[in-house]
Amino acid sequence: MKKYIITTILSFIVLIGTAQHYTEVFMSYLPAVPLGKTADFTPGFSPRGVDFEANHFLNDDISIGFNVAWTIFRNKVSGEIFEYQDLDIYGTQFRYQNMVPLNVNFKKYFINGDHSPYVGIGLGTQYVEMRNDLGVFSFTDDKWLFNLAPEVGLLYDLSGSTIVTIKAKYNYSPKAGDFPSVSYLSFGIGIGIN
Repeated sequence: MKKYIITTILSFIVLIGTAQHYTEVFMSYLPAVPLGKTADFTPGFSPRGVDFEANHFLNDDISIGFNVAWTIFRNKVSGEIFEYQDLDIYGTQFRYQNMVPLNVNFKKYFINGDHSPYVGIGLGTQYVEMRNDLGVFSFTDDKWLFNLAPEVGLLYDLSGSTIVTIKAKYNYSPKAGDFPSVSYLSFGIGIGIN
């Protein structure tokens, strides 16, 4: 499945690069707050996140694009028993969650001079890895999940080709089998070119 995802990403980048209309490319810092089951495993704010985005404008106020991000949640838990299959292990746990969403984005812009508020929705997949390190033991579970990512933001045109973006995005992946649902809220600030 990974080779199909990589092929899709590369095809999309080539399509955007050869398109006649203009394209904007962004890199953003993306801290996040876990919610729901995600917060049960790794609660608290995470400053570890980044994303890359390319948007191709179909007309002045509608774009379609691609987004890939990476967010890491981490939590240290002391003095709890960790249950794994038939084992009860006591010790300090270091819990990690790595989230890598790959989405196709659709955005509507409300252009107002040099700034443009927007709303958008992302649909795609998300790779989620949950890891619990306990002493010399490491317990890992991972899965590819469906991902839905509504977003609001603001683009500010600094010059003819440089843009600053501020955004908030909610990522949600429903439960799949025994793997819990994933939800978190990201806040991004980035810079882009067109």
